[in-house]
Amino acid sequence: MTMMMMPIIDDEDDELISGIVDDGPVVRNYWISRDILQELADKWQIPLMIVAVVFVLGVVFAFMRTSENKIQINFKNDMSAVCKAPIVRDIKSDQYELGNLVVVLDEVQDTRNLGSCLRSASFFGVDAIIIPKNNSADYANPAVIETSTGGIYDLKLYKVSNISQTIQQLKENGYWISGFSEHGSNFIDRDKLDEKNVLIFGNEEKGIRQLVQKSCDQILKIKQIGQTSSLNVSVATAIALYEATKT
Repeated sequence: MTMMMMPIIDDEDDELISGIVDDGPVVRNYWISRDILQELADKWQIPLMIVAVVFVLGVVFAFMRTSENKIQINFKNDMSAVCKAPIVRDIKSDQYELGNLVVVLDEVQDTRNLGSCLRSASFFGVDAIIIPKNNSADYANPAVIETSTGGIYDLKLYKVSNISQTIQQLKENGYWISGFSEHGSNFIDRDKLDEKNVLIFGNEEKGIRQLVQKSCDQILKIKQIGQTSSLNVSVATAIALYEATKT
């Protein structure tokens, strides 16, 4: 177990230090009581604040020695976490065999949207995520990791130079490609998906690029009941995955 903490001194609180523990990819709260640190301060006959700082620095030093790929996430109230950098796999090395349910996020640029999509993907049992190398939010962005609530570590992650060419390779490996657009011709709840599926969601403003759309086997949409014609990409991803995984 490795951990990273930032001291929070609050005379009105029974807890002196609040921080984050990184136990594998799971980030959770960690507390050390004021009483323990006060005992150390009395024993060493030094101020309580110095004990707290020494304690934190010792933990940080231990983490720095044992972790190579790390990303710091800053939360509210001066709390920080250090977590593992997400591992991006090589799609060619995996021979385009990515599991039965794959999600492609075509130039999703908002970090919170990407993180939310990853969270939903993990929840619904998606096997792999593909994003373009350029013009996209990045897996390693702290906001992406935080918003995914750890779900990013449950997924096989890929970056590719050309989404359209990647789709063609996936087709050759037996994947059925479904793009999502408000202008789709069929509702997802009316279309039967194949055994191996790729679901594609587009940019927040422009949607799926035209060249990518042309590479799809079908363009689907989510049934609209009210007046608003479109959904946030992370919401659309969650609804589509719910429909795709229903039994």
